[in-house]
Amino acid sequence: MSVYLARKKDPKTGKTILKSPYYQFDFVLQIDGERRRFHGSTGETARGRAQEFERQEKRRLRTEKPNDRMTLGEACLRYFDEVVQGQRSEVDSLIAFAHCGRLIGDQKRLMSITPNDIALAVRKRAGETKGKRNHKPVAPATVNRQIIEPMRQILRRARKVWHVSIDLEQFDWRQLALKEPKERVREFVSDEADRFWAALRPDYVPFLLFLAARGLRVNAAIGMTKEDLDEPRCRIRIWRKGDGLVWIPVTRGQMATIVAEAARAPGKAVWSYEMQRHPNRGKRRPISYESLKRTMATALKAARITDFRIHDLRHEFASKLLRATRDLALVQKSLMHSDIASTVRYAHVLDEDVRDGLEALESRNSPGMGHNSQKAGQK
Repeated sequence: MSVYLARKKDPKTGKTILKSPYYQFDFVLQIDGERRRFHGSTGETARGRAQEFERQEKRRLRTEKPNDRMTLGEACLRYFDEVVQGQRSEVDSLIAFAHCGRLIGDQKRLMSITPNDIALAVRKRAGETKGKRNHKPVAPATVNRQIIEPMRQILRRARKVWHVSIDLEQFDWRQLALKEPKERVREFVSDEADRFWAALRPDYVPFLLFLAARGLRVNAAIGMTKEDLDEPRCRIRIWRKGDGLVWIPVTRGQMATIVAEAARAPGKAVWSYEMQRHPNRGKRRPISYESLKRTMATALKAARITDFRIHDLRHEFASKLLRATRDLALVQKSLMHSDIASTVRYAHVLDEDVRDGLEALESRNSPGMGHNSQKAGQK
């Protein structure tokens, strides 16, 4: 049957009237060895344009793959089930998916998403604030993690695993991402370290000492459970971006601290703090990122230290390790950097070696150099 105008009888007059001013289509196609019927509205009021719509719809359906009608909302749920669920980053991923669906559209088909849709979502998210009480704008790095990264991962998996007909080459992710400020390297100077540890609450000291001694990211270590400990082999299991859960080595001293803290912590948690308010004073609760952030801010303020963040403990570790070993590759492996370029930011530490060498050379050769210079002047 070709396109047609659907009609019905008017219950009042008994006359035949149009159901809709738009032409309808109704046809059967043989797809993958199965006869399937397709019908619906063309959205056109002119017969010629309606027939053209029908021809295009038949052409699209003959080449359409099973998942080509997948929406962004469906893709987010499927990606969560297949990739994210069970990882320690699942809460952050759910937040990112919610922002993508809100700014791009949950019902938008993956096939119809364009670079412009991504760019508009990035611009909208960058124009928002961190919350009702926090009026600071969302940082470029946060925008990239909540829009660029999840959309890149979802569209790539949709094309390569789910076989959705998406042209990945049209997306230049580097151009779409916001430029992030170059990360600075900050470590304790002078007596800042002594002042900080003296001002810190005792029940938070073991965890922050472990971070400072092992150089892990906070989100990789804070959610450890008792199942993530392998005491005989002196190793722990942490979440690593891109790889999921991985085992990494720790020293015997670090392992002893971890086991001792795990024995004090409630439930499956490893790291905990002691509650100080009634009626729960003395009870222990797992350390969360927010509680850690508040406690560290209080200690830094009491120690009169400014411009220092939790992540700077990782910089502190890397700088000390490089000073002790002079081995950039070892620092890269310890920090679990996939690219040595990320580790090179700590190379300034080796400037001390260069300076010491130059001063030693100058001290050893300065009389001779002066004598040679004098001879050169006489000639």
